[in-house]
Order: sequence, then structure tokens, then C-alpha cells
Amino acid sequence: MKKLILTMLALLLVFALAACDQVSGNVVETTDGASSQTEPNGQPEGATVPSVVLTFDGTTLSASVQNSGITVEGGAFVITRGGSYELRGDLSGGQIKVAVPKTEQVELIFNNFTASCNTSAPLYVESADKCVIYLAAGSVNTLTDATLYKYANPADDKPNACIYSADDLTIKGTGTLNVNGNYNNGIGCKNDLRIKDCTLNVTGVNNIVKGGDSVEIENATVKLSGGEDGIKSDATDRADKGYILITAGSKVEINCIDDAIQATVSITVEAGCRITGACGGDALNCPGTINADTSAMEIVSAS
Repeated sequence: MKKLILTMLALLLVFALAACDQVSGNVVETTDGASSQTEPNGQPEGATVPSVVLTFDGTTLSASVQNSGITVEGGAFVITRGGSYELRGDLSGGQIKVAVPKTEQVELIFNNFTASCNTSAPLYVESADKCVIYLAAGSVNTLTDATLYKYANPADDKPNACIYSADDLTIKGTGTLNVNGNYNNGIGCKNDLRIKDCTLNVTGVNNIVKGGDSVEIENATVKLSGGEDGIKSDATDRADKGYILITAGSKVEINCIDDAIQATVSITVEAGCRITGACGGDALNCPGTINADTSAMEIVSAS
């Protein structure tokens, strides 16, 4: 019996090492009754019923189902299949990378999740049709990046934000997300960035929040501090992009060195929201259209 037990333990160790990059940690896959809630083509069905629960403890990840689609690669836990994933616990010195086909969506439910990375961004959405970060009710979540990024290829310049997405990114829910950007941008999205309902606190060195194609803030409480520009969208290739929209019900505080809100095509600030803070440049900077309700603006500008 003792020999049989030792043999089984050895087989389990081999399985764990096979799923493990020696530098970054390992993935332990278990079955706890969680069932798949993913529709065809990897489209998440709901924000509250994850397909997989991911629990982090330092550099070790426990997945709630076998064959979860999580791999370990170059210091990152990589999500390779579309679907809904709930993230819990503390990831120290590592990265979550989303790398799924462009036809698939990924939902990341943050439920008291903390992550820090010593060499890069703790969350990097490399490819997806769309990524949604859903903040669980009552949860407090914190992401912190490195002060200096290390790229495998010297020509690379992405990711360049504590949360970086190469595709559409939505942050929503009724929880709280703290983003500590120490290298460049706090939150950076190449395409459309949408912030809805949540409480969001972001610091950054360069742009605090940037959506290349657009930034929309809807009924959210947002505090931005420390960077050059507060909110930025700089697309120039399409007339319907390069815009920033802040809707009624939003509360936004911006304290930055240069422009508070900067866009290339349009800036819209609706009545019923509140924007406060201070900036060293312009409160609103856009060569295109500015449609702002002045009663919503209380930003002290040094320019």
C-alpha cells in the first residue's frame, strides 16, 4: 500500500511540473462541481456564474475545474479559451495574460483579487474580441505594476500600462478597483475603454486612463491622480473614434500635471455628472468638438 501511495504521489508531481513553468509557479487543477456557463464561440453567458474559479496564493494557481485552459508561459498565467473566470486571492510577482482568438470574449470577475508584477503589467489582454472586468459586489481589488518593464524582444513596447488591453475593454460592477501604475499608463486600452457603475482609483506616470479609440464613463465613481494627462483618447484614423464621453451620474476627480481630459475628435460631459480636481494644462483639450455642461466642471486649471 505504501508503495502504491508513493507511486501515485510521483505521478501527481509529474503532472504538476508538466503544467508549470519553472520560473513562474504552477497550476493545480481540481474539480469542485463548477459547471461551464459558456456559450458557443466562447461568449460569456453571465457575470455572476463563472465557468472557472481561479484562486491565487503567491505564485501558485488553483483552478476549480480540470482542463481549464490555463497555461504557464514566461512568468504569466495565460488564459487561452474564451469564457468567464473568477479571480480570487493574491498573485505575487506574476501576470495574468489573456490570449484567446479574436472571435472569443473573456470575462474576468475580480472577487477580492490582488496582483503585482515585478517586471511588467499584472494584467495584459494580448488578444480577444472583448475583455470585461467585472468587480464583484463589495469586493476590493488592487493591481500594481513594475517601475521598469522587461520585454523579451527589445523592439516591443506593449504592454505599457498596469492594466493593458490590445482590444476592447470594459470595467464594470459594484466593487472597487485600485490600479497603481508605476511605469507608464495606469489603464491603457488600444481600442474602446468603457467604465461603468464601479468605484475606480487609478494612478499613473504618463496617461492615467487611456482608450485609444474612445473612453466612456457611465455612472461610475473615478479618482485619477499623479500622471501627465488624466483621461485621453488619441485616435485619428476615424471620425467616429477619438472621443471621450462622461455621462450623468458619474463622479470623476482628476489631479494631474497636464490636461485633465484630452481627445482628438470630441469631448462630451453631460449634465448631472460631477468632475473636480486640478490640472497643470487645460481642463478640456480637444481640437474637434467640446460639448460640456459647465455646471458639472470644477477643475482648477493652471493654464
